[in-house]
Amino acid sequence: MINELSLPNSVLEKFTSKEKIEYFKRLKEYCLNEKKIKNKNIAHEIITRIYPLLRAYDYEILGEENIPDNGKALFMCNHSNSHDFFTAHEVFKKKLGSNVSVFAASDDLDLATRLLFKSCKAALIDREDKISIQNGVHEFCLNLLSGVPGLMFGEATWNLHPIKPMQQIKIGGTKIAAITDFPIIPTIFEYVETPNICTKESELYTKCIVKFGKPLQIKKEKSLIEQTRTLQCTLEEERKEIWNSLGINKKSIQEIDKYLYLNHTYLKKFKAFGFIYDSESEAKYLFSRENELVENEFCLDENGNLIPGITTKETGKKYIKI
Repeated sequence: MINELSLPNSVLEKFTSKEKIEYFKRLKEYCLNEKKIKNKNIAHEIITRIYPLLRAYDYEILGEENIPDNGKALFMCNHSNSHDFFTAHEVFKKKLGSNVSVFAASDDLDLATRLLFKSCKAALIDREDKISIQNGVHEFCLNLLSGVPGLMFGEATWNLHPIKPMQQIKIGGTKIAAITDFPIIPTIFEYVETPNICTKESELYTKCIVKFGKPLQIKKEKSLIEQTRTLQCTLEEERKEIWNSLGINKKSIQEIDKYLYLNHTYLKKFKAFGFIYDSESEAKYLFSRENELVENEFCLDENGNLIPGITTKETGKKYIKI
């Protein structure tokens, strides 16, 4: 039955409405017959006690009224730095009184971090392994159907683009919502960055705004591709609204403070606690519906202009003290 999760999207899109409803019903029934996980977990407790001692910013939470009273929802979130996993656990536990299962990649994590994520009931996948992805989706559906809220980062890797609110999200979230019947809550983690050149990653953020948008109920009989596009637009608009409220101007590359961007991006990639972001490796996970090359990170050309490209650890050191 789990092999049905690998059904190509192009095939699923050709199903009749009746066939789609039956397909998702069958997958849900299979998951409901599996062993359920326990909601309480000691690793969640450790993170919510220790992580506040490590971060140097506070939270502002918006849109709590959009979360279902029973907490049963799939939260689709943007992804921008190494704090996101811990933000999810701390906000849900301490601010909302709930644990959360995070759908996350394990191929870019060291052993200790993988063990930590797994102990927190994360559904881990190797993005290079189709079987691992199928198993991860199956496990994540089990977690949701056991009553645990789920959170996904639809972009599949960090969005480091200077002006894009989101990279394109993949269809997996809408498919999981169709299987579980959980509504999707568009969610934004906006780490408000200091306007200053920094020397440490801990100096980057003044606060993190967590915004929960209005629930979207996925219709099994309709096109998941089109519903994913709707979700994409919703997430982009939610983030732009936050930018506007903060007076953040990201309308063109020319208006970006290039040295501030390069300084902050370097610190995010190479100076976060326990994590290094490999831009070249991660680039292949950026998704394009048009199968085009996706711009993500920017660097300086020989004329001092920001252009698409990667700043390495060695070349980026010069942006620490400008």
